[in-house]
Amino acid sequence: MPIEFWQVHDHAGKLIPAPMDLIIRCEGFERKYGGLRYEVRHSRVLNGERYETTRGWEYDHLGLSTRAWQDRRRGGWFFEWTGQRVSKPCRYLIHTDGSVGTDVDGGSPYLPIAPSIPHLIESHALTDTVSMWRPWPMGSLTESAVSLLNGLVEVPEASWRSSRWRLSDTVAVMDYDGGDRDNPRRMTLVWSHGEAGHGQVQAALYGLRGLPDALATLATR
Repeated sequence: MPIEFWQVHDHAGKLIPAPMDLIIRCEGFERKYGGLRYEVRHSRVLNGERYETTRGWEYDHLGLSTRAWQDRRRGGWFFEWTGQRVSKPCRYLIHTDGSVGTDVDGGSPYLPIAPSIPHLIESHALTDTVSMWRPWPMGSLTESAVSLLNGLVEVPEASWRSSRWRLSDTVAVMDYDGGDRDNPRRMTLVWSHGEAGHGQVQAALYGLRGLPDALATLATR
């Protein structure tokens, strides 16, 4: 059935024909990304241990059964899509302004997480690439050490206000806003590649006073 027959609920709960800007955005998503599948490998250090996970992403919507909502704060509309294949309390959403978002708990206002799907995909590509590099412990010490690293260049294709990637040939840094609304803070992840990269991060960490013994031991591995 043509998508022109798609019906959605407006902010008052009334079933109405999908507005044209919503149809155009949904059709554009289907043409460019419909059926896209990939896995993103993640690596990081938590409590002194390295953890590796793999998350699958699927770029699909449900056709005429796709749910959509009016955005009364930002204007426009947003609709749901499959996104990351994990058990989660939130939906993945696409706004008529082109941004990618979520509603956090399945009932909150629209929260943008990336300015566009290409930005999200580029960030995933970098996350997967550096998963094979050496991750370093998170924390305020790591955040401070980043300021001592030279040669880092921002990657605009994979960066936005709440998430930023910086790279050199041997070091990668990604800082992002944590998802805890009650305790908002900026998180920093660091990876290094090859002896030159390992040495650069290690030197930055040792250049700071009060380096914990556990971190020093990890840095020499």
